Amino acid sequence: MKNVFFTTVVALFISSVSYAGCMKSEIKQLDTKLNDSNISKEKKAEVSKLRDIVAKNEHSDSELAFQSYEKALRILGEI
Repeated sequence: MKNVFFTTVVALFISSVSYAGCMKSEIKQLDTKLNDSNISKEKKAEVSKLRDIVAKNEHSDSELAFQSYEKALRILGEI
């Protein structure tokens, strides 16, 4: 019984740690595309603001983070 409980706790811990930073690659992707893009300063500022929203909300409000990520990609012309 103790082994099952211990195994469950360890599995939950490992899964929560591996889930952290789930949008790290998306944030890096936005940074790269923003630096490489030839869009106006206003649009770059908007994408930068959306990138900050993604970074701030990736754990607390993942739906808002993902919507902001998609909107930034649309501005960059990626989708």
